[in-house]
Amino acid sequence: MQIPSIKIKYSFNKETEIFLDFLHHPQFPQHRNMIFRAFKELKIAFNKKNGLEEKLIIKNFIKNFRKKHNYKIKKIINQSKKLLKQNSKKALVRLGLLTDYQWLKNENYYAFPTILPFSPYKKNIFFFSILGAIYNNKQHNILFVSIHEISHFIVYKTLKKFYDKKISLKKESFYFLKEILAPVIMNQKPLQSLLKIRNYLGNPFLRYIFIINKNKKIQITTFFQRIYEKARYGGKMDFKQILEIMALLIFSIENELIKKNKIWNQYGNDLINNKTAFKKYCQPIKIEAPEQLFNRSNRRSGRC
Repeated sequence: MQIPSIKIKYSFNKETEIFLDFLHHPQFPQHRNMIFRAFKELKIAFNKKNGLEEKLIIKNFIKNFRKKHNYKIKKIINQSKKLLKQNSKKALVRLGLLTDYQWLKNENYYAFPTILPFSPYKKNIFFFSILGAIYNNKQHNILFVSIHEISHFIVYKTLKKFYDKKISLKKESFYFLKEILAPVIMNQKPLQSLLKIRNYLGNPFLRYIFIINKNKKIQITTFFQRIYEKARYGGKMDFKQILEIMALLIFSIENELIKKNKIWNQYGNDLINNKTAFKKYCQPIKIEAPEQLFNRSNRRSGRC
């Protein structure tokens, strides 16, 4: 198996651009609130622009913040490099086996440390937040973030290669699919032990989304994890077949997920403080039993 490398790089300009992107991102309006909640002084600077461009304000802020925490940042980067050197190959082998993914010869990934309070990705580049570590708060390490983000690349490439024409998911639906599949894959025993996690539900917006299936209420990540495990270990299906089942299920509840996404974008992490919106968000989504999809995939693959 061809195994890619994960290389840590840093670009001041890239970090500046990613700050700007998420301060005005149409798909993730709550990320602006997350940034200003983490950096109150940046919010104050934005409110007192005094004719200064936003880009210049962000550049000055990042430069000063990194200078203030320079020693801590260097220590975090060195620890991250050491962790990747020890376990990245092992983790990627296990990820590849769980997703039946074959990497190309020159397919590598680049991890950029950022002081953003979240870890976005773009193509074969992802940013891993070091903000929590700077403040000595509990935070996922570079290995965890790498596997989470790389699983997104795998889902995107697999879906595009095999099902792009058959299943047309809206942007919000694909977002849910990849964010659900990341913890589903990471919770499998080969990765779970290496990443030292247990019952990881994924990003916060998934935590309070529930499914009603066969008159049973279940959290959405757990529901899809059971489907993966039933298909993978019971049905002996490959990842392409499992992904098709999951994509079809997501497609079947697409409108409900888009409604949930709108509520989250309005309230974000403050959702639990609004009783009416929280109750609406927690209202379970009814989904049909997936057995017919299992049968459909089995017939297509010639399995009995």
